[in-house]
Amino acid sequence: MLAAVPFSIAFALLSACEPATPPADADGDSTGGGAAAVAADPWGPMPKTVDPNYFTDFEEWVGKPLASQSLARIMTRPIPEFLSSGRGFVMFYRADCEHCHHMLEQWFTESLPGPTVAVEVPDTDPADAMSFPSTLVERRMFPKGPNYVISTPALFAVKDGVVTGFASDPDDPESVEACLASNAD
Repeated sequence: MLAAVPFSIAFALLSACEPATPPADADGDSTGGGAAAVAADPWGPMPKTVDPNYFTDFEEWVGKPLASQSLARIMTRPIPEFLSSGRGFVMFYRADCEHCHHMLEQWFTESLPGPTVAVEVPDTDPADAMSFPSTLVERRMFPKGPNYVISTPALFAVKDGVVTGFASDPDDPESVEACLASNAD
């Protein structure tokens, strides 16, 4: 009887960590739209499951394809074309993050340094959410469910699908400007 207790606890812990289901894309299909979408979307379909936890060191993303990062791959579809070819920017933010809103207000409200998408990390208290400060930026979201053990804001410059720069401190304008300039032609 006592041997069953540890097994029951282990089973309960494993069950609690089952992957969440990612949100459906615009067509209501959580697979990303099937074979036609794969041909049109170099990122491939939306993953059918997500990890229970996401940890990452964003500085290690520089020099690597954005689509190769498991966290980036779970942003809601469609993936903007500029994240695969050309130049653009992606920023992970939280709706209740003052630093995130400061970065958006400072660099992404009056004009854009290039096409930009902001991806919301959905682990905030809705009562603390601030209104999104930019009408110029495309928006996406990560699925609800996983634990996102990441710091925000996280701004990435992307050129031809590869991360060329990273910045996370809006109070360090030199690092943000260096990130913004890292994918210039």
